[in-house]
Amino acid sequence: MSNHTQSPGPNSPNAQLEVHPGWVRSGQDNAPGQKAYYINLEAKPGKGDKVEQFLRDILAGVEQELGTGPWFGTRFSDTTFGIFEAFPDIAARNAHDVGPGGQNFLRSAELEEMLASPAHVYRLDVMFGKFSTLFGKKIA
Repeated sequence: MSNHTQSPGPNSPNAQLEVHPGWVRSGQDNAPGQKAYYINLEAKPGKGDKVEQFLRDILAGVEQELGTGPWFGTRFSDTTFGIFEAFPDIAARNAHDVGPGGQNFLRSAELEEMLASPAHVYRLDVMFGKFSTLFGKKIA
């Protein structure tokens, strides 16, 4: 993996990056309200299956986290993947970071082996959304 610390996505020219082995994080964490992460992952050629399994491992962890959800693992192409995960507040997002889902990002040797650049974790504020329907089905 190169020393490149930004991946494609909404990069502010003044963005402060927290750099960790295998991933970087940007965005603010100082406003109350609902929170989310969007995570961009770019696999090395031929490593897409490994990234897909990595996302499955994260999903198995977030299934145990009461404050995490909705959670989506996405695939844009053979090498470009993403995660969107939402939280009711900062405390739940912080709990996820140290919980069974977020702890997968401590697998730095595996991230180095499968990713073309560090995963980019974007902190987001959820402004509004539609919460009554999921995949065409009404939810309570």
